[in-house]
Amino acid sequence: MIIAASGDDGKNTASGKSPGAPGGAAKPSAPTAKAFTKVPEACKLIKASTIARIAPGTECKPSQFDNATMAAMITRMPSWRTPFGSGGMMLDLDVNLMVGPSAQGMYGMHKSSALNALKKVRTTTDSRSLSDLGEEAYVVHAVDKDPMSLAEAHVIVRAGNAEFTVGYTYRTSDSGKNQQQAEDAAIAAARDVLGSLS
Repeated sequence: MIIAASGDDGKNTASGKSPGAPGGAAKPSAPTAKAFTKVPEACKLIKASTIARIAPGTECKPSQFDNATMAAMITRMPSWRTPFGSGGMMLDLDVNLMVGPSAQGMYGMHKSSALNALKKVRTTTDSRSLSDLGEEAYVVHAVDKDPMSLAEAHVIVRAGNAEFTVGYTYRTSDSGKNQQQAEDAAIAAARDVLGSLS
């Protein structure tokens, strides 16, 4: 029996080693994604100085779904809100963080949801990739259709085994807030969240 092989892809198919490498050594593999294992308490994900700048007068409340005991996953879902009856402008800043093996799938789901879930009641005014935040990041800004008057900048980020969203919601009728300011605020908060992970 004669076996003929054609084509040379530069690899020994049995070992995956390059025949041109000294001693048949395997080529170095690509670096693996960052695996985060430590997450601060929910209300410490965003620096106090950042909150004072982007969401003054808000109070942080951790979620009942925050955990530190599940072996395969860590979650944090704090929100910073203007206290009811405070007389200040309405503002909500929400973080939804998950550290675990399903980060990439969650990123795709949250991005799709931000772009599509509320199309009937909101108009998307901006949606674009962010190149300098984690491995993947996307921002979406949407404004409620009449008669509602809310707008939200939504940032979705994935870095290694961490995936999170930051939502910055405000009333369009409140003076002093616009799309660019809201996007900048959500991105600043996202940078803090990512910087808090180790």
